[in-house]
Amino acid sequence: MRDEQHPGGPGRLVLAAGDRNRPAGRLSQDAGQGREVRVLPVIRTGDRLMVEEHTPVVDAVLEAQALNPAAEGESFDVRLTIGGKVIRAVALGPGRAKFEAQSGGQP
Repeated sequence: MRDEQHPGGPGRLVLAAGDRNRPAGRLSQDAGQGREVRVLPVIRTGDRLMVEEHTPVVDAVLEAQALNPAAEGESFDVRLTIGGKVIRAVALGPGRAKFEAQSGGQP
């Protein structure tokens, strides 16, 4: 919510109605048991993180900002700090991701 007393500052965080005892996250099916399991994001929108690529040709670590939340192993969009390009990455853990493998070759 906007804070009318401080219009130049950040917005106010207001607790939304809902079950306080259930953590946020998406639901997925547990393949072995047939029950729902809550998967929590390790990266949230706006997080600063390091995007890595380690190959025999190059070792690169670039700073970026998450544009979507992601659980470990999930693909999401990041904006590179240098150049501002938006790319796909795979979450490795809090604050860490790797470049998503591209399908097809580049001309």
